[in-house]
Amino acid sequence: MRNPCRAKPESLPDNHPSNLQHEPSVNPMRSHTLANNQRAGAAVAVRLNSSPWRPRAPLLLALLLSLPVLGQSRYVIVSERLAEVEQAAQGRGGAVQHRLKYLKGAVVDLPDQAAAAALRARFGARAIIEPDIVYSIDFQPAAPPPGKGKPGSGNPPPPPAQPPQTLPWGIAAVQAPAGWPFYSGAGVIVGVVDTGIQPDHPDLAANIVGGENFIVTGKVRGKAVVDPTKWGDDNGHGTHVAGTIAALDNGIGVVGVAPQAGLFAAKVLNSSGSGYVSAVADGILSCVANGAQVISLSLGGGDAEVLRLAVQSAASQGAILVAAAGNGGCACALYPSSYPEVLRISAVNSNLQLASFSSYGDIDYTAPGVGVLSTVIGSSYAAYNGTSMATPHVSGVVALMLSAGIDTLYAVDIGLPFEQQGNGLVSAVPVAP
Repeated sequence: MRNPCRAKPESLPDNHPSNLQHEPSVNPMRSHTLANNQRAGAAVAVRLNSSPWRPRAPLLLALLLSLPVLGQSRYVIVSERLAEVEQAAQGRGGAVQHRLKYLKGAVVDLPDQAAAAALRARFGARAIIEPDIVYSIDFQPAAPPPGKGKPGSGNPPPPPAQPPQTLPWGIAAVQAPAGWPFYSGAGVIVGVVDTGIQPDHPDLAANIVGGENFIVTGKVRGKAVVDPTKWGDDNGHGTHVAGTIAALDNGIGVVGVAPQAGLFAAKVLNSSGSGYVSAVADGILSCVANGAQVISLSLGGGDAEVLRLAVQSAASQGAILVAAAGNGGCACALYPSSYPEVLRISAVNSNLQLASFSSYGDIDYTAPGVGVLSTVIGSSYAAYNGTSMATPHVSGVVALMLSAGIDTLYAVDIGLPFEQQGNGLVSAVPVAP
């Protein structure tokens, strides 16, 4: 494995499923090693730049996301000669808003595209200078959200009484309970690059190891200020993702795939579920710096050099990156899931059919993404739909494998076309459901 688990593996008794011989199944198992964190096996679809079957028209979505908007002023710059590039940008009428923490880069306002073109011409390959494009979440509530308290009162609702623990259908579908007697994610940290996590949610708090914010929280003398301590969730999406990964097995609410895994929140999206690619890139590297072996990315946008650089850096340091394929319902390229270093995840419903909204093509694995019950802000619970919800199932299973020192990620062939399911429905154990 390229990234052996930093923690001591949980002990595996002789009756552990991976040590047993299994009869051939109607649904044959597929697997690949986590050491090769790219498209696995000869039958796996090749990447976007060489795929002969991927329709070209749906790529319009990703291309549009990558294009500068009219009057684009916000750019991200990365360079070993950052101070020199910043000075040149200021000479072109630009203003440095703030520097990135984990990349040698900065967010800069430029007056027009001509200024950006002039900087690119001057520095060439010595600097990345590109629009700081918007990234976002894309999901649907599967049920009405929890109550918000009395309108206009300005008071948050009281914490709800915690319901008895239930096993969400997706957790059962990926066979997580069958693995828990042998491994539960202990010693593995999963980075959640999202809208943050509610730090005191009773079904999550004991597993949260920390977080870092990358959203601008104010301005001082015209420059942006980012308070790294403000990583709490003000949207709900990140808390939902976190619950699917590692909600506690504590008798209340729900239980996650890896109920003893640690959670690190990289808040890169605001209360509306959107943010900039510069924040996503910094958030990925924050996860690595804070000990995450798995990085869960339930978000997407267009291609960007700064993001590709962060993904490649994280992967080279041994992190396993897992990302949503998107909810376009087409063979759409969406980043970061379309990078070869990232596991790209589609969504299925409870009948194990591709969800109507799920994108497909170049898929590595599929996982439950319809009617997924998990934790949400307000210390509550709700069901959501989306490849955003499928992704944390895979992230949790990867955490289970790493906690046991297993370098193989198992999957079950559920009979869907390869471009829809990839290697199959991810599984916590090497047995068919």
